[in-house]
Order: sequence, then C-alpha cells, then structure tokens
Amino acid sequence: MKVTSKTMYTLHFLTGLAIKSKDWPSKPIHLREIAKEYNIPFKFLEQIAILMKSVGLVRGARGKLGGYQLAELPENITLARIIKATEGEILPCAEIEGGNEVVTDLLLRLFQEGRELVDKKLESVTLAQLAEKAKQQLEPVPMYYL
Repeated sequence: MKVTSKTMYTLHFLTGLAIKSKDWPSKPIHLREIAKEYNIPFKFLEQIAILMKSVGLVRGARGKLGGYQLAELPENITLARIIKATEGEILPCAEIEGGNEVVTDLLLRLFQEGRELVDKKLESVTLAQLAEKAKQQLEPVPMYYL
C-alpha cells in the first residue's frame, strides 16, 4: 500500500476535527485553523475537505460561523474507510499480460492475503482511537511547582 500525502493530510484533517469535536461538539472548525495547527497547505486542505464532504465523512457550513465537522461520531469511522475514500482500494495489484500463470496465481493469492491483513488492521482502528492517542501526546504535560 502506498500512503500518499493526500491520505496523510486527510488523516491529519479528520484527526484534528475529532480532537476538536471532543472539546466543542457542535462548533464547526475553520479550515484555516486546521491548516495552521497541522501544517497542511490550505489549498490542498480545501480539496480534501470537499472530497470528505462528498463521501459523507464531514459536513460543512458556510459563513463567518461556518467550518467543518465530522458527519459521524469518530468511534464509527475506521482508518480503512478513510483510506478507501481517499485512495480507493487498499493494496491494488497491477494486472499483467504474460508471465507464468502459476507464478502469477501464487503472487495474486499472496497479495490478496496481504490486502486482507492490512484491511483488517485498518478496520480495527477508529478515528476516535487515533485522536485520543494524538491528543494525549499533543497536550503539554502539567508542571507542578513546590
């Protein structure tokens, strides 16, 4: 599986929305805020937001109080779903003409097994889990003074 910058930025975007939705569940988040906090090129983030809206993972509102929110609870969104929405099939395999049929069949079965393992792992991780781990590491450690 090739993880592209589009996929990585999409995961950053949705993780940011998930973290912020914990603090302000009904408040839409401006793209510029996410772009700045997560160091994502704004124009690229706009394209990602439109794609995520078209597949139903986020909803957007226009205007001064507008922005983007997750369309579902982050507990219901898996990484596999996000990656498939962004890139399509996980671990696509090229079709070739020629080659040895026996070797080709063996390789296709092997790659199919690999695809199933990767898909199973990505299905087991939710956006909520990713956001929770990220939030723990992003928050500053409290300092106690004596």
